[in-house]
Amino acid sequence: MRPLTLALIPCLCLIAAPAAPAADKPAPATTRAAEAREAYLAITDAQVKSITFDDAEMDNGFVGPLAKDLSRLDGDDRKKFDEWVNKLDDWKDGRDPAVGQRVRNLVAVAAMGDMGRSAWEGETAYAVVEKLKRDVPRDQLAKACAWVILKPDEGTVPAAIPELGFDDEIEAQALRTRSILYAKKVLGRVLGKLPVKDE
Repeated sequence: MRPLTLALIPCLCLIAAPAAPAADKPAPATTRAAEAREAYLAITDAQVKSITFDDAEMDNGFVGPLAKDLSRLDGDDRKKFDEWVNKLDDWKDGRDPAVGQRVRNLVAVAAMGDMGRSAWEGETAYAVVEKLKRDVPRDQLAKACAWVILKPDEGTVPAAIPELGFDDEIEAQALRTRSILYAKKVLGRVLGKLPVKDE
């Protein structure tokens, strides 16, 4: 029996041989796509701190309006606006699981309201700012806004959003440029630099 037992040993060794390390396998395509969509995570704290807000201080101008609250709206106007905010909350691109893209989508809504001369330009921006502050953790929101500002050509922007009442298409580059302004308005509020306090 001894020779038989010894003969089995090489076979057992072959069975117990370890498999190739999992690290040698390429990352699945879905993982690589997810990482690409979270490009905002590459933004550093130093890059966030480098952003200035001089061009985003005015909230009641012709370009870049942002209401301080909703007190201008009452009666039917307030009711209609509240219904619009409900649509904003349900908007699928405003719930994108990729945080950076979600933030880009939502600041584009504020920009679209401004460029399309919505009846609620400032209030639209106010609703977007409040939604972002409520739904996105502070550190993620800061980096995602910085990504929109510093990398304006990355990600995607909607051409039109009929479900939110923006039926007319807006040229993508113009929308990206205006989105930078609104991303600054959001980031400035996250960092406590906007609105500018009277001294």
